[in-house]
Order: sequence, then C-alpha cells, then structure tokens
Amino acid sequence: MLVGKSVPELILVRSMVVFFQYLGLLCFLYFWFIFALAGVPGIAHPVSIIIEVVGAIEILFYFVWFVPYRSRLQKPGFQPTPLSREERNRFFYQGLDHAPDVEQYIRRWHCNAQLGDIRRENVKDWLLWALFDKQGHPGEHEEELEEYIADAEERAGVTIKGGFGDSTPMRLSFDPINITHRSLLFYIITGWLDFFATLVLFIRGFKFYRQPRNTFFSVFPWRPMTLLSPNESADPKLSYFCRPHTSTTQRPILFMHGVGVGMLPYLLWLWSIPKDVGVLAIEILPVSSRICPPLQTTKELVDGMDAIIEQQSYNDFVFVGNSFGTLLASPLLQRPDIAAKINSVVLIDPVSLLLHLPSVAYNFTRRQPRWGNEWEIWFVATDPMVAHTLARRFRWQDFILWTPQLHGKRTTVVLGGEDCVTDPDAVASYVYFGDLNYTRHDKLEWATTPERWTGRGELELMYLDGMDHGQAFLSVRHMPQIGNVVLAYTHLNGVMDSRQADAAKEEELNQI
Repeated sequence: MLVGKSVPELILVRSMVVFFQYLGLLCFLYFWFIFALAGVPGIAHPVSIIIEVVGAIEILFYFVWFVPYRSRLQKPGFQPTPLSREERNRFFYQGLDHAPDVEQYIRRWHCNAQLGDIRRENVKDWLLWALFDKQGHPGEHEEELEEYIADAEERAGVTIKGGFGDSTPMRLSFDPINITHRSLLFYIITGWLDFFATLVLFIRGFKFYRQPRNTFFSVFPWRPMTLLSPNESADPKLSYFCRPHTSTTQRPILFMHGVGVGMLPYLLWLWSIPKDVGVLAIEILPVSSRICPPLQTTKELVDGMDAIIEQQSYNDFVFVGNSFGTLLASPLLQRPDIAAKINSVVLIDPVSLLLHLPSVAYNFTRRQPRWGNEWEIWFVATDPMVAHTLARRFRWQDFILWTPQLHGKRTTVVLGGEDCVTDPDAVASYVYFGDLNYTRHDKLEWATTPERWTGRGELELMYLDGMDHGQAFLSVRHMPQIGNVVLAYTHLNGVMDSRQADAAKEEELNQI
C-alpha cells in the first residue's frame, strides 16, 4: 500500500485508475475534442496521430482480447475434494470460537445485511459454499446445516427466521467475478518494471529459474528471461529467483510475495540482505498483474514449491511471507516433510490468520472504495487474474492459518494498526493473547511491541501503530526493523523462549 487517506492521494490514485482503465476511451474523446476544435488539421498533427494510433490499438485490445477473456474467467473453477463431516465440524466451530461477535460475523458474511433480512436458507447457502463447496438445495446435508445454525443462534443470542430473506451471502466460488480492464500500456509498463526488477536482482547475485521456454507466449507481458536464462525451475508452472547460500553462521530465506507486481516492491529489502545469505523468492504470476495460466490447485502448488526447495537443497530455512504470500504458510506446515525444514516464520501483513473472518473477502471483493488506499486495493483486486485467483482458484480451508500450527517455531507477525484489508485488532489479539477478548486499551500495549521484540519468543507480535496494509516494506523507519527480524531468525545460534504476552505479564509481576 503506497498511499494514505488524504484528498491529494485520493485524486492521484483515482486519476491513475481512470488512465490505465480507460486509455482507449480517453484517446477517442481526445480525437473528437480536437476535431471539433481544430478540424482536420488538428487531428492530422503528429502528436494527435500518435494519440489516435494508441487509442485505436487500445480499443481493439479491449474488444478483441479483454471482453472474451473476462467472459472466460467467469467459468466455474476446479472442484475440490469434499471435506469429511469431522473436518466440516472442526472448521465451523473453530470459526465460531474465533469470532469476536457471532452476530456481526454472520451479518458481515451477508454483506452487512440487517439480521432481519438474513433467513435460514440464506445462511444455508453461505454454509454450503463455506463447508461443502456446493450450491443449491442442501439435500442430505439439511440436518447438519440446521445443527450449525442452531449453535450459531445460541452463541449469538438471536433467532434466525425460516425461509429466504433479502440478504445475499458472499460465496466467492459461485458469485460473478468483478473484473475490470487494464490497458495495453499498463501491461507494457508492468513488463518493463519486471525487467528492471530482474536486472536489479541479477546485480545483487540472484539467478532466475525460468519456466520451460515453450511457455514464453503463455505469459504476458512477455519475459525475455524465459528465453535467455540457462536455469530451469524444477516445477514447470513456477518461476523463481535464487541467490546461492554460502554463509556458515546463518540459514537461508524462503520468500513469498504479495499481490501486486511481483518482486518490484521488495527490491530495497532484498538488496539489504547480506550477500552470503541465500534467498529463494518464488513467483506467483497470477497475482502479479500478468495475463497467464490460472493458479494451480493447492496440492500442485505445494508440490511445485517442494520440488523447488529440493532443487536448491534448502533443509533449514526461514519462511517469510507478505500479504498473499502468508497464505502459503499453512499448506506448507501441513506437510510434515516441509514443516521440518522451516525453522522460523515471519508473517508480514498476514491475511492467512483468522481468514474465516469476513474482512479479507469483503474488503477485496465487496467494499465500495472511498479513500486512496481503498481504491488502490480495489484496482489490484479487480485485476483479471487476481480476481480469478481469489474467486475460482482459492479454497479458504487450505490456506487458513491457526497459531497452534506455529508451535515449536519462532514466529513474528508484523501487522499495521490501520490495515484496510484484514481486521488488525482481531489478528493482533489472537497473536498476542491467543484469543479475541480485547479492548481498545490493548492497542496501547500492542504499540510497544516493536521496542519489546526480542526474537526469542515462540510467537511475537510487531504491531505498527498507524501503518496500513503493505506500508511496512515501504517505510524508511519500519523496513529496516523487518529486515532485522528476518536476519535474527537466520542466525543458527538463535534460541526460543516463551510467548511474548506471557513474557510481558511476567515482567509486570516482577515489577510489582
């Protein structure tokens, strides 16, 4: 996240969104304006001819490529393996146990509808998607759904009436995808920025491991390094950057980036890592402003990452994930052979923790943006492949992360206090206290966590008061702090003590 909530930043972001979405239309309007103002000599001017040619190409790109592409992306996604009843029970009750307010939990999954507009059949539609990956009539699952609804009613202290109401639940796999156009110029600029990032990483000692050369035309903007790099990835669907690990006192780093433009936002941080510390940065192209094949299934993705980890002989490393990249922590930790290789974990702007809460889904797919930061999220979230990934290739049960999965590993969660994507206070409370029983006064204690961070706690919080989603990596003040966290975990002589909140309470007792 680059911008804040000021009016100038709002104007800047809105202007960029309009320019990159409607470039063809803007050129067309320019043509008619100049023709009306200056006639044929005006539109025959060399500058006008350039604008008119760009406009013609952009309009052609919109109708010939984007319109059918958008229609194709609306098709149903893959059908995941059904959960067992035991698994459904576990996911449902974990969700209820970790909901700050069960009534609000239900309402927000129904797009903030009033409780009177939410009826039992609406809730069943939601649960059929969330737990069964199905839509339509409940059939044999009617009794199980009624049991879930009854328990939710009891916890919320409300009664949900029968029948259908006016509310519409969020069901990402089945709802129409909100996809917006990107101009050809946008993709060209993205391609140049990608090439620039590759050159910077090459200078810093990274090698690029490409997909097979015959996939060159399957990714747009086209990537020259797919043809030029001599190194081929162990997985044909995943490319990555890797710098050899030569340190004898530190362990290497596995990094997973967030939604946006790939590695570009992380160049300063990657540059700051000592050259003898190995870094493996795996690319997820469907969330990197590309036109490319869809994201593979979770199993295929994890298998591919495992093959890459084996290719680089990473047997003891620090996992670092930012935003979307934090989603990969859970499926990796669920594989015992991979989990054994992960020594420590750093989660920055995590969307994987408390993923069952409606905040991430709502803010990415339903929220009407008002300020510049929200417009920025909206623009990224409506990118064709990003939107398709979140709606048709994403199964929340695969990616949700619970803190017990992190037991035995030193873990730091870096979270902005004004995060506009997640529910930052709920996540902070879950990480710091282990529950969601927090008050606004707890934020004062969380705000001191950057100064109290030790690197020895099993689970530590770094709560960046006043920071928004994605701003930590771009902050002159906080980016070095994050770098120090990661480097502290790379040292082979690191030790682990107790939970951060427990240490704080013990310190208070000692003072008494």
